[in-house]
Order: sequence, then structure tokens, then C-alpha cells
Amino acid sequence: MSFIDPLTRRRLERFRSSRTAWFSCLALTLLTVLAALGPVLVGSRALVVSTERGLRFPVFAGFIPSEEFGLGGKQEPDYRILDERLRKEGRGWAVMPPVPFAPEQVCEVLPRAFLSEDGRWCDPRGPIAEGRIFTLAPDGSRLRSWYVVDGRLHGEARRLERGVTVGRVRFADGKALSVPPGEESAWTPSGDVRTQVPSPCPPGLDGHWLGTDESGHDVLARLFGGFRLLLASALVFVPAVYLVGLLLGGAMGYFGGRFDMILQRVMEIWSNVPFLYAIIFLASLLEPSLALLSLLLVAFSWIGLAQQLRASAYQAAAKDYVTASRALGAGHFRIIWRHVLPNCATVILTTLPFSLHGLIFSLSSLDYLGFGLPPTEPSWGELLRQANENPAAWWILVPTVGCLVGLMVLINAVGEGLQDAFDLKRNR
Repeated sequence: MSFIDPLTRRRLERFRSSRTAWFSCLALTLLTVLAALGPVLVGSRALVVSTERGLRFPVFAGFIPSEEFGLGGKQEPDYRILDERLRKEGRGWAVMPPVPFAPEQVCEVLPRAFLSEDGRWCDPRGPIAEGRIFTLAPDGSRLRSWYVVDGRLHGEARRLERGVTVGRVRFADGKALSVPPGEESAWTPSGDVRTQVPSPCPPGLDGHWLGTDESGHDVLARLFGGFRLLLASALVFVPAVYLVGLLLGGAMGYFGGRFDMILQRVMEIWSNVPFLYAIIFLASLLEPSLALLSLLLVAFSWIGLAQQLRASAYQAAAKDYVTASRALGAGHFRIIWRHVLPNCATVILTTLPFSLHGLIFSLSSLDYLGFGLPPTEPSWGELLRQANENPAAWWILVPTVGCLVGLMVLINAVGEGLQDAFDLKRNR
């Protein structure tokens, strides 16, 4: 079955002559290639780490304990902190992905704290009204921490080892009340001092270009992960929908008669089942997963394709070459596959973008309503739900809506371009 005949070639040239459709297709292709790179672009593991022990590639090797980099402990290091420490000590360096946060990673937003001219501790937003400042170990745990009120040290300060408190000192109005002799410098904040900003946090702090959501996930990483989930669901959804739609629609148009009438009645009954309520009911009974939701959507999405393909197959089945194939003894499957379906290429290609449009809208709607993927999975619908619950967090709403609208516009532009290129009346 070949689609690259002279007529199809002219149709593709007509599609390419539509600048909007062509550039939209190129943009979607570029986005797909970027999504395929995955952790190389968006991830918490370093691409390359260079130490006195040689080069390591954590993004490909997976879990590497801290002791492999000359640090204590068997836990995985925070590679951003490890990079800073290696460069500071002159022992090496690390190269992080452009977005150094994984889509499923719960982040602590830890901007640097500093002393202002009037002696108050501040973060990039201004003086710290109330909170803690601390220094960090390479794995991200606290080494020393101080409590700050109105920009000054106040209350309890702690020194920790492996998460266990090994020393305490109290401060009042920036001054220590009781410090063991010889340990004054150990209880004075110095070096890389950090503070924590609660989530959702605005853009620009601690490397979060678009801020974080209410769960502490990086918004840009979640958008990237949500797009990858949509592509993964499309790999399940599109082949399944087209397998069922092509087989049933082509058979209905080819055989006609009682077979066609029975399947039409079945399709009419099935199409009257409330789509959204049925999906919500099944999703509440079964443990949701990407494959399950994609298959549930397939069960309700093949009808439109089958109906359109039935009409095209009915016209193709009445052609002389189909009658000649029957007279020569060709089987039904061969005739449908080699002669009927190739002449339905217009329906097959022009409905593909709008099938993807429906998939994106359905998955996002289910996640927004809470009947889709678990909240731990990156999802655009989950981001929209969080934006609705946090109206002041504009950095969640605006990028998510922009991604959804932008992706829909690109897909619709490609679909309209295909319809214009493959429409026989418009070609004439």
C-alpha cells in the first residue's frame, strides 16, 4: 500500500505551500524531538561529573552514591550542590541539564541568604520576616541552622550530622546567649548560607525559571513532563483508535448490507453512552494509569473515525477495480487492504490531528477533575487544578494555559492544512 503516488505528492506539495500548516508541522516535530531527549534537557542528574576519580555520566548511569565522588554516605547527592562544592574546592566540576529539576522531583526552593548593610539577613525578595537560614551538605541535608525573626538571629540554632541534632545554642536579637568556649566561629553563619521559600514560589528563585507549584515541583519541568506524557499516550491511543476504526469502518463500507446495518446500530447505542461520566466511573473503580486511560479513551473515540471511513470505503468499494479484483479471485482482506484503504487516505490523514486534539483535551479534563493520573505524575490538567486553587500564583496558570492553547493551535493548523491539501474540490 503506497501513498507516495503522483497525486499524493502534489497534495503534499500543496500542504507545504501553506506556510502556517508547514511551520506548525515543523514546530511539532521539533517539540517531539526535544521531548525524546528527556533527562538530557530536564532532569536532576548531572550530564557529566568530573572529579579526581575521572568522568562519570549520572544521567545515563542512573543512581550513583555520594561516596563515588569522594563524599560520605551512600545516598545520591544533590548534583547542583555537588557542582558548587567541587568548583569551590577545586576538585572538579559538573554539567547539569538546562532545567536541573526532574518533573516528579519535589524541590526545596533554597535561595542564598545574605547580610544587608543594616545587619539583617535577607533573601532575594528582601529581609526575612521569619524563618530559618542554614548551610547544606552535598546531599541537600542541613549542616547548621539558625532561626531568624525580622532579619536577625533569634531563638534556637542547631548543628546537625546526618539529620541528627548534635548541638544547640539560643540567640536573642542577633546575639548568642551561651556559646561553648572556642566554638564562637562554629555558631556564626558563614559560607554558603541558604533559606527556604515555601511553595508555590514565584519565578526566578534558586534556578526555577517559572517558579514551583503548590507541591514544590518545578513548573517548567512539569510542563515538559506533561508534554512527554501526552506523547506517550498518543503512542497508545492513535494506533489503537486507527486499528479499530480502519478495520470496522473499512469492513462496513466494503461489505454493506446486514453487516453494515448491525454495526451502525451498535455504534449508535455506544455513542449515546455519556462519555465523560463513563470515563469518570471506570477511572474511579480502577487504579488509574496512562495506558488504562488511553485505552478507555480509545473505547469511545473510534466511532467518529469508523463513520467517516465507512462513507469513503463505501464509495471505493463501488469502483470497477474492486469488482475486477473480486472477479480475479482476490480475498476480501486483500481487497480492503490493497484497494479500499489506500483510496481512503484523505480521511485517514485529515482526521489524525483532530484525534490528537481530542486526546489532549480529554486527558487534561480528567486530570483537572481529579479522575486522571495520580497527582505525582506531571500533568497539564493537574497544573490547571492547582492554578484554580491558587489564584495568586499566576506563574502556574499562564504558562500552562499558554502551552495548552499553543499546542491546540499547532495541531489545528496542521489539520486544516491537510484538509486543504487533500480536498479534491479545493485541489480542482
